[in-house]
Amino acid sequence: MKHVVLLKSKSPDKFNYAKFGTYKNSKGKRVELIDPNGDTLSGFELFNAVKSFDINDEDDKKVVDFLREHPLVNNGQFILEDLSAKENEKAEESLLKADSVTAAAQLSKKEIEDLCRLIGLNGDWDDNIRKAKIISYASDNPKRFMDALNDKDASIKIFIKSCLDKEIFSKVNGVYKYGTLSIGLTEDQAVLWVKDNADIHALLKNQLRGNKKEKSVALKK
Repeated sequence: MKHVVLLKSKSPDKFNYAKFGTYKNSKGKRVELIDPNGDTLSGFELFNAVKSFDINDEDDKKVVDFLREHPLVNNGQFILEDLSAKENEKAEESLLKADSVTAAAQLSKKEIEDLCRLIGLNGDWDDNIRKAKIISYASDNPKRFMDALNDKDASIKIFIKSCLDKEIFSKVNGVYKYGTLSIGLTEDQAVLWVKDNADIHALLKNQLRGNKKEKSVALKK
């Protein structure tokens, strides 16, 4: 099976001829092109705007390896494009999309509600529309969806959002606050604060279940 790499001129309409001569790489080492007979060549000559190589072929691989750090490639005059790598990337994206859509379709009603809150899919929707929204999000943003789905701190982040909604926490100039106490400059810092204050976390969860605003729980000295 071929592993195709293309050498392409950035300006094919103006291309006529190019020679990729011997050069020094980023480590200062002299890089030379060796032909199949083991002889050193003065470089590689390109007569067309695009040249195809199969790096599973030993001789083609030598040329591609010679070209990888060549100044004409590094300065952008020519491009090495790995078509097989692109195809693999597309395949991986397709598989990830399929996995994320499948995972979204299997979520329970409560899991969908929580995940929508976590990723900011907010709307006054019925259950079917909310499920369709989360499946569509999973299809369009498979990596973000899977990251959110597998986020070990998801429950705490949802808790923080709930506290903000109920005005138990506030966000002033981007700073998360509990009363007058700053608990984080970022969401991740607020998550750490909640983890470090398990007793307050438990009390505030009870307060949220009451579905009403109460006085802030006092911090221990």
